[in-house]
Amino acid sequence: MKVLAIMGSPRKNGTGTKVVEEIELALTRMGPVQMERLHLVDLDLKPCRGCFTCIRAGEGLCPIKDDRTMIEDRIENADGIILVSPGYVQNVSSLMKNFMDRMAYTNHRPRFFGKKAMIVANGGAGLDKTLDALRIAIGGPSVVSELAYMQLPWPISPRARGKRSARLQREAARFYHALVENDMRPRLSDYMRYRFFKSTSLETKEWLPADYEFYKDKGDYYYDVKVGARLKITSALLMAVTKPLMKDMAPWHAEGSSKEDKRP
Repeated sequence: MKVLAIMGSPRKNGTGTKVVEEIELALTRMGPVQMERLHLVDLDLKPCRGCFTCIRAGEGLCPIKDDRTMIEDRIENADGIILVSPGYVQNVSSLMKNFMDRMAYTNHRPRFFGKKAMIVANGGAGLDKTLDALRIAIGGPSVVSELAYMQLPWPISPRARGKRSARLQREAARFYHALVENDMRPRLSDYMRYRFFKSTSLETKEWLPADYEFYKDKGDYYYDVKVGARLKITSALLMAVTKPLMKDMAPWHAEGSSKEDKRP
């Protein structure tokens, strides 16, 4: 199995690298795993311009030509992804945030299905918030393991080190078993997300044509998989409850024009 670790630290020999080395050792003890590291600091990944082109018209029309497509190819060729970032001001590093910005279109049109993801935040306070950000970094892979690795600028007790090491081993094992099992059945949150974006793509095709083209011919899910009746019923009930709450986000012209049409 191939695992790609995407490293968000500006320091290649920092704590993040040491954590990934420990994870790699744990994984290789469980089975044959080939680990590759991709340090964002080494890549030509220019800052996102915020032009919205990738989301509106498609990622192929992004005006920036750099290593983004190469990164996508490396992700595509891996079975598992590990996203690693230090916690800076209770968030991801600027390198990781730019990576997330440049991959933002995958949150509208997910890809890399069947791949499992592990997210790792290292540093001091606020690592839970750093993990929150990493959880939505790429749309498509299932996040199956999360590790907050506390590393303070002063020594910690042997007991704390033991608990930290045990947590790392536990999360590495969870990641490995998910890679082996490769269960591709959608979870409720994933299916709800699909239902929402598919229905929204029909209402916003004038403004988001890339989303419309992506979803228009899809069936029950992003890919061919059996969606159980219970999941369908639960999601339909939740959609019925939540969609009216989002009416202010609906395209204005559709509602406005219908009102105007009723005028004498």
